[in-house]
Amino acid sequence: MTESEQRALARPVAFSGNRVLDADRPGAPAPAVDWADVERRGRRTMLALPALVIGLGASRVLLTGDYAGLHGPAARWLLVAVAVGVLAVPLAAATVPGLRARQDTAARVQHALRAHVDPGPALRARVDVLARRSLRLRWMGRALPILPLSVLVQTDWDRPSALPAAGVLVAAYAALAVWHSRQLAAAHRWSADPAGPSRFPPPVPWWEPWLGGRRLLALLAAYVLVVVLVVL
Repeated sequence: MTESEQRALARPVAFSGNRVLDADRPGAPAPAVDWADVERRGRRTMLALPALVIGLGASRVLLTGDYAGLHGPAARWLLVAVAVGVLAVPLAAATVPGLRARQDTAARVQHALRAHVDPGPALRARVDVLARRSLRLRWMGRALPILPLSVLVQTDWDRPSALPAAGVLVAAYAALAVWHSRQLAAAHRWSADPAGPSRFPPPVPWWEPWLGGRRLLALLAAYVLVVVLVVL
């Protein structure tokens, strides 16, 4: 995060009753948020994750016969295990209070970032961190168009399911690209003008800078070097 973005996190605000007023925009109350509705929509959104994971995995298996380094029946069984795992998360959250609370909190944090609203004192730091880490992961926007191409070049186009599977693969990655673009735009907006009262940025853990920038490039270069040495 740049110095200007960090300074923006200390933007002054004022209060009127229990509503936040932006000191730079006097008299502008923070929009009212129905957090119960946000949590309900968050639970429905969680169902999209299994669909995305299964769609990406199934299309890859149909196109190449591979999944996560495995081939043939082993790849298909691994995909089934992954599908069961990702489906179990929203189902468990519907019945386990602790998981449901974590899911609802994540929905509030995500909504606060996207809608640019103050989530309250307990969650402001989490939104700050989400915005900061989303900016560190902005390189993913450049990688997403390459990932489906890496699968399509390995495709056996003689398979009868190749064209439908390719359509699912491209559509899934397109959905990911749109989501990432919107997330990045929301993170830029939050970092430049964070909702809520003036505050210092949350501390940066030692591992977070490795999510992007030159450190990530160095890590990838080291990984490639190790792979080359092992292969040779």
